[in-house]
Amino acid sequence: MLIVPMLDQGGLERVCAATARLLNKEYAVHLVVFNTTGMIYDVSGVDMTDLKLGAVDGRFGKVRNVFRRVRRVKKLKKELDIQLSYSFGPTANLVNVLSKHKDVTWIGVRGYGALNSKGSMRLTCGLADRVVSCTRVMEQEIDRQFHPKKSAAVYNPCDIEEITRLSRCGTAAEFDLFFARKGKTVVSMGREHDVKGFWHLVKAVSLVRKKMPDVKLMIIGAGDYSAYRTLAEQLGMGDDVLFTGVQSNPFALLKKADVYALTSESEGFPNALIEAMAVGLPCVSANCLTGPAEILHEDYGECRDENRVFHADYGILTGVFHGGRDMDAAHFTAEEKRFAQELAALLADAGLYRRYQDAARKRAQAFGMEAYLKHIRNLIEEDLKTK
Repeated sequence: MLIVPMLDQGGLERVCAATARLLNKEYAVHLVVFNTTGMIYDVSGVDMTDLKLGAVDGRFGKVRNVFRRVRRVKKLKKELDIQLSYSFGPTANLVNVLSKHKDVTWIGVRGYGALNSKGSMRLTCGLADRVVSCTRVMEQEIDRQFHPKKSAAVYNPCDIEEITRLSRCGTAAEFDLFFARKGKTVVSMGREHDVKGFWHLVKAVSLVRKKMPDVKLMIIGAGDYSAYRTLAEQLGMGDDVLFTGVQSNPFALLKKADVYALTSESEGFPNALIEAMAVGLPCVSANCLTGPAEILHEDYGECRDENRVFHADYGILTGVFHGGRDMDAAHFTAEEKRFAQELAALLADAGLYRRYQDAARKRAQAFGMEAYLKHIRNLIEEDLKTK
């Protein structure tokens, strides 16, 4: 059984859908979703239950919702004789461990921010049979803080072949007009959330434009970007920033860009970074916890200094961004200026650009579907043998 709150958008949802499709070829997989409203990920052919118990408001309503979900999932585990249950994200993890029947329970920790919820992590890590995280740094930190029975780090899967195929598709006419205009395009992808630090990106690109006035910015993802539109206008680049909204095929848009930029304050494992590399985009990323260093450098331990710039094996790592949301168009941090310098250098230096373009394509192959399936399969067989 795979358990996930929704399948609308986002990294953990995408990984859950991919896991369901892959494992369904070899195991009897049952997918449980709290609410399928807005579902965009393809899980056709996978046995699925929609609990129709989506998020609710109010403390009492939330607590009642947890117990309703637990009862429903425990009943399903009994009826289906589930041997192993794997959940994705904090709310699904809680339901999974509380609904334990005779199954081996895995909880998936997909974002480093989840480690800040100490009480929830102590409870779920203490009850789970295995904690699965998506980076080695996160696994080490979970082991140190919460002492789970077993742990594993499994990198998120990336369907390189499918991404390559979809990247060749056409894009909407309104987007084509944007690409047709003179200038190179910096792109980033993710929902509108402060953790993504998109104000850093808008400001950094505005600094790049002082040297390269034609540079444009595209942000792909759902959310209300009105404050960012205003910031872009205040910085004199309103017409040169495109907010596409959520896209069922973002890869065709990625393919038309020139550089991928990641300005997050924290990540679990940045799927979008791998996807951008798969279409051949060189990358500049903040060296945030967790994922970018492990993706962009073979010996990620060499990149521990969060204040330095590293021209890593497969991309450029810059210092971690500090400070909360800052929409002041007149204020630029040292980290934003440094990020802008690295973006500008990559766009201007043809040799450096080709080097990281080739390196990006090569590195993406290490995160393919077969490698992921093999790792998951080995863990399943190991845990079911010792059950």
